[in-house]
Amino acid sequence: MADRAPTSTAPVDPVPEGPASRFEFAPPRRFVLPAVLLLLSERPGYGYNLEKDLLDFNFGRIDRPTVYRALADLEGDGLVDSWNEAATAGQQRRVYGITPLGERVLRVWMTVIKEERDCLGSVLRRYQATGTVDAVLAEVDGGWAAALGYGWSPVSTTAPAVTTARRLAAVDGERRAPAPDTDAEPADLPAAAAPGSARTLRLIPDRSVVLIEVRSTVGPISFGADGVTGSVTADIIDGVVRPESPPTASVEIAVERLRSGSGVYDAELLRRIDARRHPLASLELRDCQPIGTTGRYRLAGELTFHGVTRRTDGTVSATVGPDGRLVVVGEQVFDIRDFAVPSPTVLMLRIYPDVRVHLHIEAEES
Repeated sequence: MADRAPTSTAPVDPVPEGPASRFEFAPPRRFVLPAVLLLLSERPGYGYNLEKDLLDFNFGRIDRPTVYRALADLEGDGLVDSWNEAATAGQQRRVYGITPLGERVLRVWMTVIKEERDCLGSVLRRYQATGTVDAVLAEVDGGWAAALGYGWSPVSTTAPAVTTARRLAAVDGERRAPAPDTDAEPADLPAAAAPGSARTLRLIPDRSVVLIEVRSTVGPISFGADGVTGSVTADIIDGVVRPESPPTASVEIAVERLRSGSGVYDAELLRRIDARRHPLASLELRDCQPIGTTGRYRLAGELTFHGVTRRTDGTVSATVGPDGRLVVVGEQVFDIRDFAVPSPTVLMLRIYPDVRVHLHIEAEES
């Protein structure tokens, strides 16, 4: 049956700028037939009603000829039956319903769809495992954690702690080694270069992202958002951030942008943190100290969230590319109760108060 699925489709996303592409970004097409069976298993229907309902599945361009072609194929195979409804206002309408054989075939189709879903999930996992910045941004935009039901939170006692570090520490496609022991004594630094002129760089919102991982009674849940804004002022010499003139930074995120991929979880999060009264979370950098020659720095500053400001510190990696773009990656664990946020509970779901926050920002001179 799949071979007779409609072949016409319309791109759902524009092809990125660049060389001509040999493919179109388009949703799957061959599931139109089981989608029709599914709709008819819910209730008998008319062809024109099926056309409207099929659009909800996002299987590409759906028009009336496509629907009636599918109905004819299914009826020819004995999976769908049809009959004339009693005429009203001089019009006679054709009603379609699923047959017992159609119900059995639909059950088999559901197994096929489950296998397809698992295969697509493995593709997403492999992409996520590349550790590139674009993979992280795609995960935030798509809400994969909720959609696929897999966990990678290093807060979880069953997940390897290096997974997210690999994902977020990738700069320009190169994976970095795991973070060194931040409790170690700093190594001797090379002789300081002469101070340069402080540069102010603006964050690139569509390349700056925050991920918040929480533990719950149903497993790890991830909230993510891009669109992080702000600025960094620092001395940068030979591609290295020099702390002799302490850098400053101001970072903001609109908390309403945080998404997990689950509308229930998102609504509860925004309610608990009172996003309307406290729409922004902000971080102000107050101090910066290098950790040896590793390209990592110990930072101290103030984090404001839910209307509460707390002093915080942590470590980050900072890299300046040949184009002068600054990339900063870091993570820290917080107790949300320190910010007057009670641990959320959704139905039977309980979320624990310790959360791990990962920040990846990119900044360039405006």
